[in-house]
Amino acid sequence: MRGEILAAAAEIIVRKGYSACTMRAVAALVDMKAGSLYYHFKSKDEIVEEILNQGIETLHARVAEAMRGLPKEAPFADRLSAAVGVHVSSLVGKDQKCMHVYEHLPPVIKRRSRKMRETYAQLWHDLLADGVASGDVDAGIDLQLLVPYFLGGLNRVPEWMRASGASSDQVAALAITTLLDGIRAGR
Repeated sequence: MRGEILAAAAEIIVRKGYSACTMRAVAALVDMKAGSLYYHFKSKDEIVEEILNQGIETLHARVAEAMRGLPKEAPFADRLSAAVGVHVSSLVGKDQKCMHVYEHLPPVIKRRSRKMRETYAQLWHDLLADGVASGDVDAGIDLQLLVPYFLGGLNRVPEWMRASGASSDQVAALAITTLLDGIRAGR
């Protein structure tokens, strides 16, 4: 039942916005009395926090699995491509409502998932640090700045795609190319 409640709340947030996601609206969507929701969750905020954490946990697991699925000797560019591809496809997949919720939330609510986001960012930091160690990434790059910069851009992918009409593959390719090669002409 918790899963159904989370899915219903995510559906409401994605379709109608955060303010429309009330305990009563969630209860109606799962065919339950509003008071019965409190047996599963103490508040709307608890539901939203669990949705956020579940989305980030799922994203972390998918990216980590994609990288583990590559041979240990896989080049850095292949590992980066796999990670970016999974991240992008996870954000735009229609069946992933938990992944779509984040962009619809006010900043104060987004902060509640900070610990999970930091864990996920560490996965990217480690990937890029491996790139530094292999000589594929400039050792002078501040990874503490690069990781949030890069993830911030990737997390806006659904917005980019709506505005540009680009496919997830096109967006992933652009992200990989600009990270690896920059945008300067004549290199």
